[in-house]
Amino acid sequence: MEEKREDKLNENRDENLTLNKRRWKDSGEFKIGLTIFIAGALLILFYQMVAHYSGFKNGLTSLIRIISPFIYGFVMAYLLSPVYNLIIKRLYPLLSKREKIKSKTALTISRVIASVVSILLLVGVVGGMVALVVPQLFESVSRISDTLPSAFNRFVAWVEKYTTNMGNQDLAAQIEEAVESLRKNVMTWVQDIILPGVGTLVQRVSTSVLLTLRRMLNMVLGLVACVYFLNGKERFKAQIHKMVLALANPKMSKELDDFVEYSNKTFGGFINGKVIDSLIIGVICFIAMTIFGWPYPILISTIIAVTNIIPFFGPFIGAVPSALIIATVSPWTAFWFLVMIVILQQLDGNVIGPAILGQSTGLSSFWVMFSIVVFGGLFGFPGMLLGVPVFAVIYYYLGRDINRKLEKKGRPYTTFEYEDYDKYAINKEELRIAEEKTGETAKETEAAVKTEAEEEPVKAEEETVKAEEAEEAVKKVTAATKEEQRGTMGNDDY
Repeated sequence: MEEKREDKLNENRDENLTLNKRRWKDSGEFKIGLTIFIAGALLILFYQMVAHYSGFKNGLTSLIRIISPFIYGFVMAYLLSPVYNLIIKRLYPLLSKREKIKSKTALTISRVIASVVSILLLVGVVGGMVALVVPQLFESVSRISDTLPSAFNRFVAWVEKYTTNMGNQDLAAQIEEAVESLRKNVMTWVQDIILPGVGTLVQRVSTSVLLTLRRMLNMVLGLVACVYFLNGKERFKAQIHKMVLALANPKMSKELDDFVEYSNKTFGGFINGKVIDSLIIGVICFIAMTIFGWPYPILISTIIAVTNIIPFFGPFIGAVPSALIIATVSPWTAFWFLVMIVILQQLDGNVIGPAILGQSTGLSSFWVMFSIVVFGGLFGFPGMLLGVPVFAVIYYYLGRDINRKLEKKGRPYTTFEYEDYDKYAINKEELRIAEEKTGETAKETEAAVKTEAEEEPVKAEEETVKAEEAEEAVKKVTAATKEEQRGTMGNDDY
């Protein structure tokens, strides 16, 4: 009896300790301490990154190079996911209706067919582009190399003829001096850079071949990883969801689910829409160049389509080298090509782009330009491509948190309420009506209301879970105490 009594007392003591630990974790002191610890760890990490930036950058570059096949595979799987999902959605019902095929077998067959079709589609698109562009590229480069000297001589002859007929001799002398300087710089560049580089051509070719083979190997491994990502994305998502539910409270897990869903919606809508938009622009450019009989239609249209993926600056980035290539054949054709690009850009920005992309990012033109400049400066071409959706997610959540805090303070959370037009002597109420018609105020209100509505079930669920845990702990402690009292009474009677 003494041993049972000691066991009961130990169990009671452990349960009380567990209850106290739970109460301590739910207290404000624990949360404050944990916040201070995480902030300190992040500050130390940030200091180490700044103090050892070169080593950190080299380590990060090595890590990215090692996992590059998985990065390629994830990107390819993300782009092919709509096609893969559509094939399974259409094929699985047809196979599952047959009596001889079980549901699991039908799903397996659907996955295999969807994977094969998706990979063949990707290889076909990339291979088709390479087959169209590479021959045209070699032809264009060889033609440019043949026509460039004669085009430069014609340009010099035109300048000399023009300066001879000019009345202003000083300006003519400056132009001739600039042309002569350009001629000397070109000759110096050829003699000092091009000719000495021929001696190391074999070494450069060998290095390029090795790099190409390594990248080809990474792309092949990326295709394999893409198949795994496509067929295992539901399992990967479920594993991550389990881990989040196990480590985070209901409110945090709900926030993470919403964050992933919104990020996927923003990135998917932007990238897929931009790819479709760029393909349409490339086709229109090719048709226009073919109709007008301009040179290098396939090469120029491919450049315009690829660079158009970059928002805002993309058309201009592609137009400049394209115009220079066309100018080697005809300067006037290059001028009309630039006019066509301006018209095409207006058509894309006002008709095609809004129809395909809609409001997938929710950013104004200023913030689009800001995100491209900042992320492009930090991360190069990938930053220019993905900077807009990344900044769109940051902008959305920052604005949502600000609106929530303003609403808790009883202040208006629409941006229009804080705009000042008194210096213009404008009636703000008239602008309010126009603002409501555009729907901007309604969007902010809807986002704030949606956030509040999403918080209520999470808060209620969290409070219910805490109440049930506390009630269960109290019941266990009470039962253990009663059992101890019974044992004591029995021992006294005995």
